[in-house]
This record gives sequence, C-alpha cells and structure tokens, in this order.
Amino acid sequence: MTRAEYRRSLSDGRQVWISGEKVEDVATHPAFAPMVEAISRIYDLHEDPATRDVMTFPLADGGVGSRFYKIPESREDLILRRKMTSLILDRVCPTMDRFGDETVTPLFVIQDRRDLLDAFDTRYAENSARWLDRLQRENLFMTSGNTDPKGDRAKQPYQQKDLDLYLRVIEETDAGIVISGAKFETGAPYAHVAFIKPTVGAWIEENRDYAVSCIVPLNAPGVRHICRMPQYAGGGGKANSFEYPLTANFDEVDTLIVFDKVLVPWENVIFSRQPKLAALMRSEFTRWAAQGYLTRCLAKADLLVGTALLVAEQSGTANIPPVRSKISQLMMHKKAIEAFLLAAEADCETTRSGYVMPNQAIQNAGRIFCSQSYNQMVHLLREIVGGQAVMLPDEAMLADPTSRADILKFFQGGDCDAISRIRALHLARELSASGYAGRTQAYQLFAETPIFAQEAALYATYDRDDSLGRARRVAGLDGPAETASKGEAA
Repeated sequence: MTRAEYRRSLSDGRQVWISGEKVEDVATHPAFAPMVEAISRIYDLHEDPATRDVMTFPLADGGVGSRFYKIPESREDLILRRKMTSLILDRVCPTMDRFGDETVTPLFVIQDRRDLLDAFDTRYAENSARWLDRLQRENLFMTSGNTDPKGDRAKQPYQQKDLDLYLRVIEETDAGIVISGAKFETGAPYAHVAFIKPTVGAWIEENRDYAVSCIVPLNAPGVRHICRMPQYAGGGGKANSFEYPLTANFDEVDTLIVFDKVLVPWENVIFSRQPKLAALMRSEFTRWAAQGYLTRCLAKADLLVGTALLVAEQSGTANIPPVRSKISQLMMHKKAIEAFLLAAEADCETTRSGYVMPNQAIQNAGRIFCSQSYNQMVHLLREIVGGQAVMLPDEAMLADPTSRADILKFFQGGDCDAISRIRALHLARELSASGYAGRTQAYQLFAETPIFAQEAALYATYDRDDSLGRARRVAGLDGPAETASKGEAA
C-alpha cells in the first residue's frame, strides 16, 4: 500500500463522530488530517529505497511484505523489528504510540500456539495465518481493540446490568459470530482493521461469551467511532505548530469503538467463547508487543534528554551542577531503557514452534521500569526548564510591533535569540505542562496494562528457581540438615 492508496482507503463509509459532528472525510478533517499525514509518511518509508530494506522483507513467493507483520525467526529479525520502529519514531515523531507494528503481535502468539488452538477448532490458527499473509502483502494499518468500558468494576462481565459493557458474543451463526459492546482504542478512525482481544476478567464459564478474539474492518456495518475531544479545539490541524509542535502534528485520537450487533465472518474469528484460550492468550499477548513499547519509551526518553539539553544551553544553565545532575538522571533513564532492549534481544528465547522472542523476564522488567519512571522524568524536565514554559507568548504576539519588540528583548537568553528560545520552550511545555503531556503520561501508565499486571507478568517469567537455589546454597540448605549446638543456638 502506498501513501495515496492509504489515504483513498479511508473513504470507505466508516462512521466517525467527533466534537458533536459526523465526519465526512477522515483524511481531511482537522482532528485527523495530521495523523493521517503521519501514517502516510510511514507508508513512504516502505517505498523509499534508502529505508525499504528495514521496513520490508522478501516473501517466499518472490513478493515483498511489510516487516510490521513478520514473525521473528532469528535474533536478526528481532533487531530489525527494533530498527524498523526506531526509524519510524526518528523520521516521523518520537512520541507516537499507535501505528500498527505492535498491535499485530497477538497473531504471532496465535501462530506459535497453533497446536493448542487446533485442539479447540482448526479454523482459529488457519484464520490467523491467512490474516498475517494478507497484512504482510497489503500492509493494512491494524490497530487494537483491547480496553472495555467495564461498567461496575466490582463485578464480573456477566454480572453487569448492561451486558455490553464488556464486548461479547451474542450469537454464533453459520455466517459467523455476532458481537456487541465497545472497546477503547487509539488511532481507530484512521486505521483499517482492529484486532479484538479478549477482555480481562476471571475466565470462568459464566464469562464464556466474553472470551472472544477476532479481526474487524473498521467500516463494518454496526461499527461506530466515538472520538475523545481533541487536545486543541477543532483538532490538531487547526493548531499552530509554533506553539503546539506536537499537538498540531501528532495528536493521536483515542476512540470508543462501538460494536452494535456486528457480524464477524468465521474467517475473521480467532476464537469464540473459549475461556481457556482467553486466559492463555492474555498471559502471552505481550511476548513481542513489549519490544515495541520499550522502543517507543526509548524515543520519548531521548526527546526528554534533547529538550533538556536544548533549553539549558539556550538559557545558560547547562554548566550549573544541579541542572547537570538532573540532565544526567534523564540520560540514565534513557540508557537504562536501551539496556533492557538490547539485553532482551541478546538473551532472546526460542519458542516451542521455533520462533524467536525477546527474553521475557528482562523485557517485563523493562516494561515496569518505563511505566513507573516516565512521570518522574517529565518532572525533572519541568525543574530544568523552570516556570517560563507556562508563561510563553503565542506567535500572534509577534505580529504587533510593540509586543514583538518586548518579546524579542525579554525572551532572549545568552547568545540565543528570543524566537528560537520560545520555540524550544513551547516544545518543553508540550512535553511537561500541556494536555498532550498529560495524555502521554497517562498512556505510559496504562497502555501496557496497569503496573500490577506487568509485575505479575515479570513474576511469571522470572527464573525463580535459579535465584532460590543461590539463596539456599548461601544459607547452607543444600546439604544434609545439621543440628545447631547449644552454643550456636545461644
């Protein structure tokens, strides 16, 4: 798929609402146009001879596939996936979170465990393989469908007053399954399909209707997109990039995707009404996805370091020891994420089906580190920048001769002119003291599931026996039990 084909593909009758209006053209609407352009640039990278080898791979029949959708079969494949995601974050935007490379990875898990799925229904793994092949060849933008509205969180899905507060199967027919409910997801209005994951709950028989996974075109009959309010009134396309360098270009639109009795053909069903599969898949869905998350965290960390260095250089504070100390902490944060990424690759694991995945314990530890520490790093940037980031003039003030003269005089810093300094401070404000910053910090906390769930994943994948064995040896518990003498007991 090319840039032009992607843009045309969004005119497919999808039902999108934002700020009280029904959107007629997603590609040109100011709330979506900047992100459509950002995704278009990713399609350009697939076509560019200078980046094609990182973004694509040769198919067995001689065709070319998108690396987004290739299951890693070697350490080199893992490295290339990281390089692919890093390239996008470097060339397009370092704070983007949802562009399709990690949302496909549950299909990797399905293929790895196809023997287990075949025990339930041979169609499940076959459907997954068919979709992977299609995604590789067509390079569709697949987003996710993970988070349910949940309703009363003290109750299980089947106990809700309205049973649609968790997405569920309401009927199985000869044609397919019929689903109702909703999912919160990022980027759905300008994606092609959503990979619907099973809900998080107790996988008991009473919840079997909610144990469902499938792939749904985002223009399917019965699908509605109810978008959150834009960070900037009217949408990022109306924002001035002088004042809003991130919001104006990269406001990823989070959406409530409503599924109103949507028919999903059997060929698009990954599994239906299978609590045991839902429990297993939920525990393994991050096997490859977390690599993309850590790569994104690395890009964000590097932007924090760069912004801190830029502001400190312009204001003349770069040589003040307390400022250098805070910048060094930002650098440590970035290098720690890099270490988690590289170590997980270097100590990669081979799955039962022969695929290669990052070391799960190292990767899960990295997830927790990133989720816990990002807000603290943003606060360090606030301290480095100081209060001026929330006292900035807008670009319109530069048009009036009187206000312009005052701005040019009083906002300069050292050898740095006022306009350059204001631009840097607006970036710092967007990263630390804006709606964009708040949304990014919330995303860091919850996009990879809450921290307690990440901790549970680390506990499950950590080699506890090795650590326990070392402690037993040091404590002298490996040999025959000995009775302490009275003197030793005393």
